[in-house]
Amino acid sequence: MNVRSILSLLAFVIYLPAQSQMLEGKNMVKVNLSSFVGKGFGLQYERQIGKRFTVALGYSKIPTSNIAFKSFIENQIDDPDIKIGDFKLGTSIFTPEVRYYVGKRGAFHGFYLAPYGRFGRYNLQGPITYTTSTNAKRDLVFTGSLNATTGGLMLGSSFTLHKRLYLDWWIVGGSIGSANGNFIAQTALSESEQRSLREELESIDVAFTSIKSTVTSTGATITTSGSMAGVRGLGINLGIRF
Repeated sequence: MNVRSILSLLAFVIYLPAQSQMLEGKNMVKVNLSSFVGKGFGLQYERQIGKRFTVALGYSKIPTSNIAFKSFIENQIDDPDIKIGDFKLGTSIFTPEVRYYVGKRGAFHGFYLAPYGRFGRYNLQGPITYTTSTNAKRDLVFTGSLNATTGGLMLGSSFTLHKRLYLDWWIVGGSIGSANGNFIAQTALSESEQRSLREELESIDVAFTSIKSTVTSTGATITTSGSMAGVRGLGINLGIRF
């Protein structure tokens, strides 16, 4: 979904037939403007269920591209044979949440607290270096996905820009949960190459994550399981209330 199609969706909502409750409707559709920076997109639907309570469901997607914050990730892994700079990552995330608006004006106005869950799929591919039978360095590309389930709390603020046009600011939030991954690489490996690759995979150490690997004459697999933490915030969303 590109920027033009998203803006067309907003225009469609804006010009829905006028109803008596249009200015104080219980629904809002939003586009995450911040997601365009990462060449992705994010949408959210929010529904009022009480004077100060709403529920919302968001979806965001970033196509496969080079990993951001490479230096931070490299410091976490600290292994020169894992070339984070050559890795590629794509994401697909669903985020349900409940919002409590603390101000007297109630839903869609002012500061809010939002307990939320995140269900994410992270598609990843990248090379790991090992030594061949001729004592040369060789990269083996692993491809797979990491599935994560986390929950947390976010502080945000929503306010009117003009009539039905709103701005929703995700200020700061954090979540914690679990993640499981599976990654595969296929290639012919001699016995010495298997030993070299096995030693390299067994040396990988990521905090709070269990990593298991299997190496055969036809390739290798890596499975991971452990905890996962995330930060959510600095998001700017443009919404239409109806």
